[in-house]
Amino acid sequence: MQIVNQCPICVGTNIIPYSMKYQSGFPHISRTKCIDCGIVFANPMATFDELLVFYSHYYDKGNFGMLEYKQRVSKKINGIRLMDINDLQIQKSQVLQYKKKGSFLDVGFGLGEELAIFHQLGFKVYGTEFDQDCLNFLNKIIPDAHLFFGDLISAHYPDASFDVINVFHVIEHLINPIDYIIELKRIMKPGGIMIIGTPDISSWAYRLFRLFNFALLSIPKIVDGLEHTVVFNKKTLRKLFKHYGFGILEHYSESLGESLTDIRSSNLTLGKKVARYLQTFVKINQVLILRKL
Repeated sequence: MQIVNQCPICVGTNIIPYSMKYQSGFPHISRTKCIDCGIVFANPMATFDELLVFYSHYYDKGNFGMLEYKQRVSKKINGIRLMDINDLQIQKSQVLQYKKKGSFLDVGFGLGEELAIFHQLGFKVYGTEFDQDCLNFLNKIIPDAHLFFGDLISAHYPDASFDVINVFHVIEHLINPIDYIIELKRIMKPGGIMIIGTPDISSWAYRLFRLFNFALLSIPKIVDGLEHTVVFNKKTLRKLFKHYGFGILEHYSESLGESLTDIRSSNLTLGKKVARYLQTFVKINQVLILRKL
């Protein structure tokens, strides 16, 4: 863990305490907020090497392991391969209205559900991922996918390579989000589309949780885990990407969207099941669809 003395977004030093969690064996004890740009970030922040260890076999551990997430996604991908192409086009109409074909990059693709969908839609698919287990998992399912083990910047993709880039629940995991945004813009084709998905700390669920802690005269607790290094509200996310020359096409809220049956039949504790149910019903995440200008 490393103490951060300046904002990872605007490099300002006017930072104040925001939330804290103390628990035996829990290394990520506090978050701070930048007064200048409004960004909330982990402080101390996990190092790159610590995050690599954390991401190893990511979907076999914690809530994902108890949800048997890998087995469920494997079934989903098999189902995707059998779906009618028209149904898939309807499912991804928000993206396809802007780009109907070309090259698709999924940054931090996880178990590769989005890669499977765009592969079926006829896109040439690429992906980057820190977890070798995820690459092994997806290579068996989509052997002609172009997958890279490691950091996006280390992949060294050529300029203007991609028509569509998916960055879904990745930006909040980054130590260096600005470097990533610059790299993403470089490798996008002119007029290319990018989809950003990330938690929204301006959602009413986050706000009520924080107000509840204040009402109990308690220091606000950290909701997210070790891996969430930088978190955004809708205003700060829009402002950041507009600053780097992206046009905003859509910006909306969404829930976790998990199956209630899957949650109920999982090995999660009762408390975690309740939390998962709430995240399925309540829109705690945000999606931003952008165009490279």
